[in-house]
Amino acid sequence: MKHFVFSISIISLILNSCAVGFSNKQNYIPEEFSKVYIPSAKDSSIYSGNSSRLSQSVRQKMALRTDIQMTDLENARWALQIKILDRKQSIVAIEDCKNPSTASVASGAYKCSLIHPELNNSNTTSPTSYNQPTKSPSQEKISLVVQVKAIDLNSGATMWAKQYAANNIPEVVFNEIGDTDGNTLKYMQWTPDLHVLRYQEAINNAVKSFSEAISSDVQSMIFESMPKKGTVEKK
Repeated sequence: MKHFVFSISIISLILNSCAVGFSNKQNYIPEEFSKVYIPSAKDSSIYSGNSSRLSQSVRQKMALRTDIQMTDLENARWALQIKILDRKQSIVAIEDCKNPSTASVASGAYKCSLIHPELNNSNTTSPTSYNQPTKSPSQEKISLVVQVKAIDLNSGATMWAKQYAANNIPEVVFNEIGDTDGNTLKYMQWTPDLHVLRYQEAINNAVKSFSEAISSDVQSMIFESMPKKGTVEKK
């Protein structure tokens, strides 16, 4: 009987702790500001796929909060406006057969000694194949230029605004075919036709990573700028 009472006491304590924890989280910001409208991000860049990934990342981050409720424009108290102004993408490192330390290009698909023997043999003046590269990208980096505004739907005033770019969110550096441990290079060097698919996956993951970094900061901005419970004047 004593064991039974002790078990009930422990369970009750755990449940009460959970209730208190969720209650505190629920009351982090006033209920008046709990309803937000988050339309899809508008993308002004020449690239595709940025808007859906950034919108999903921000919404997912907000959905994890118990004190934020995403709703439609008619029922929202404030709105989050997200604009993608540009996407910066550039090559960080290349593989070049003219570099003696480079054994292959195109992520291991083409050996320099076989495709370009003229680089190592003075008696050979032309490459074996003119269709294969002498150099290829190895790593690239991506960043987005994003403008985020929190707008009070009662007054139309901007509550806060921030622009994100490589100067305040680190650029994402990625391998051309998404290799992280050497296994992708090892198993895909014989299938160069599939490299373009891996390249697109690597870009998607880089945009997703940058978007997640933005959404984390957006969440911080929201809860830093919102009035806390008890500070909102009742009309």
